[in-house]
Amino acid sequence: MKKKKFYISVQWKIYGCIGILLLCIGYLNGCASPVNNAAAKESTEDEFQGIYAEDNRLEFVSHETYEYDKDGSSNSSLYYAQINKIYDEEEIAEISHAYFDEQNRLLYVLGYSPNILGNSWSYCEENVYQRDDEKGTCRYIYFKSNSMPYRDGYYVAARYMFEVSDYQFDEEGRLQRSLTYRREVGSDPNGYSPELFFSRGYQASYEGARLMEELQYYDYWGTNEVGAWEHRLYQYNDQGIPILEVVTTEDEITLYSYEYHEDRGQAEVYTYLVKEDWELSCEDGSIYCFRPQWESPAIKKVAADGTVEKELFYGKGMDLGQQHYLMPEEVEETMDDHRYIVSPGDCLWNIAHKSYGCGEYYDLIYRMNRSVIGWDENLILPGTRLYIPEVGNEQDTKVGG
Repeated sequence: MKKKKFYISVQWKIYGCIGILLLCIGYLNGCASPVNNAAAKESTEDEFQGIYAEDNRLEFVSHETYEYDKDGSSNSSLYYAQINKIYDEEEIAEISHAYFDEQNRLLYVLGYSPNILGNSWSYCEENVYQRDDEKGTCRYIYFKSNSMPYRDGYYVAARYMFEVSDYQFDEEGRLQRSLTYRREVGSDPNGYSPELFFSRGYQASYEGARLMEELQYYDYWGTNEVGAWEHRLYQYNDQGIPILEVVTTEDEITLYSYEYHEDRGQAEVYTYLVKEDWELSCEDGSIYCFRPQWESPAIKKVAADGTVEKELFYGKGMDLGQQHYLMPEEVEETMDDHRYIVSPGDCLWNIAHKSYGCGEYYDLIYRMNRSVIGWDENLILPGTRLYIPEVGNEQDTKVGG
């Protein structure tokens, strides 16, 4: 396969960081350290009989033995737990400038550096969660603000959206899909582009309680073009224990085969690389075809009736359920928060009065928009888009309050 620089780690990172462990949902307990007992290791190596060992299309890579917790719980809802964490009363009491819903889930939190009321530039950030439990959705918005002193004990927060993520959960609270948009470095006064670009996406499918398939796609360059992607496919035994995981990236296709020994609480993991075209049959009669060479498709799913249900291609963007490079309209509306479009007859004084209830703040609006207004503060053209910053004081932004 033609090699490409690949940035996705085996432990995935979604919206801050999602760790997808080596699956074994609840059975490897996060893949504990390999067994150190020399006799046990020698014994398991002598017993090496990975079910794919005789397949000459696969290249054996490694054989590890792990302790596992037979009573461990599933980690498939890890991301749900991060987004929808329920805080106890003690945790809530320790968090300043935060709001919670009736279930004690975080709705809003503001953070800032201690010198925000000082005589120098400072920094603020806001985290907003917009949940709809009936629809099983959550929108997360992350704002940044560069703050500076103003006058009479007031400071100015130049707020701008830095990242927005939409999440869809199923009835069991498991993450089904997500899309994230993020600002890239640009030339606006805050150092970032006025545009939000698609950043990453995720999809998952389940059969009952079993996680069957995952797809994650990253765009690292802020260009809405080809990024890096990773696909994972899982199979289970009759007891619902994971026995196979196939991980496909644009660098390689890796197969992990799991064997369990309940009598000694150990799991053996056999790792292979797919070197030639390889197929995997599923219980429903469908077949997954994997191609490690730099040709397309990398993955093709063929249904029992011969219909091609899915194709994923090397070097091409993924189908994430929508044209992911198009910004949803409601996100664009949020991006226009703190924006004012000049109308005929407007002047900075009346715009300040509309925005703050005090026309004397006109100089602040001019100061924040000098690059678009120009040298004459009395000449603003209809249609000009002005940024209206937030203004606060010690009363509504008290450190530790």
